Amino acid sequence: MNRQQHITARDVPEIRAELAAWLADTGPDGGQEVWARGFDPGTAAQERAAAARQAVTLQAAELFYVSADMTRMAVSAGQALPSYRLHPEDLPAPHGLLLWEEPATDAYDGGEYTGCPIIGMSWAQRGNRVEVRSWARREEWLAFMAKGDPRAGLRDLTPEEVRRLRLRNPQTIVCMSSGWLPFGRVPGWLSSAPEDTSGMTLAELEDLARSSGRQEQAERALVVTWLLMGQTLAREEDVRPSKAAVKHLQRLNPNLLTSTRYVQLRHAKTVPEQRAQTGEAGGKTYRHRWIVRGHWKNQWYPSRQAHRPIYVHPHIKGPDGAPLLDPDRLVNVLRR
Repeated sequence: MNRQQHITARDVPEIRAELAAWLADTGPDGGQEVWARGFDPGTAAQERAAAARQAVTLQAAELFYVSADMTRMAVSAGQALPSYRLHPEDLPAPHGLLLWEEPATDAYDGGEYTGCPIIGMSWAQRGNRVEVRSWARREEWLAFMAKGDPRAGLRDLTPEEVRRLRLRNPQTIVCMSSGWLPFGRVPGWLSSAPEDTSGMTLAELEDLARSSGRQEQAERALVVTWLLMGQTLAREEDVRPSKAAVKHLQRLNPNLLTSTRYVQLRHAKTVPEQRAQTGEAGGKTYRHRWIVRGHWKNQWYPSRQAHRPIYVHPHIKGPDGAPLLDPDRLVNVLRR
């Protein structure tokens, strides 16, 4: 597959099958040799083993595709994610490959191009932790690699060098980095997060996000996507690959002929705020509406005898049809 256009949910099975086959290939043009190229013998052996392990992970993975609005919410909520210990039941599947319809990270920092945006994550549950890898579109990665950095003594690549790099990396997505998320312990990047972020302003949340690295931002978005998928806030539907992709998959590996779980926000109808209208809250009758910013709250789960963060979608409270207080504050809190 040489797909440069927009990736859809129907494309994910074919992307997975081709990538898994390439990473399992031990030949000179296979993924194991490409991942090992340029390293010393010891590190090269580790990279070959990592590629082979990733091929197995992808073959066992359940497939997910997250809609644009769900992605924006995950990125926004990830900025405000409170300190939390991940549990195995938070994962939608022990092994998975998830692609976001929109990138979970930006490619620019202060107007300067610093990398290619991350559009997906794969994971594998291994003992008391989860191995995660971030993925980017190949063409965006090639554009980043082709551009040199004089400060680091790196020159621009020639067209021929870019061509060879493209041939060595034939798949639609390329691996950018890897990491681990522990179970029962707060990830390192969350250890300094406050227990409650509902009182933080948008500016404070954006400052918090800017201080983190691209891998951390992607891991935050991944964890939040998992948590949102466990709420009634999200809905899923199975999307089958195209007929042409089915024929290709049957040739590659018929065992990987599967659908993709397309994850979207569940858009509930707006209903009047009954408590505000009837004055149940302390006997008061509200005569205005006001904006509640999206925020996390801890909800107690008796089955695990622990709290789990629940994300509250941005919404408007108050009696239906009443004037809106401070309408200038009605901003898009889902922006990246």
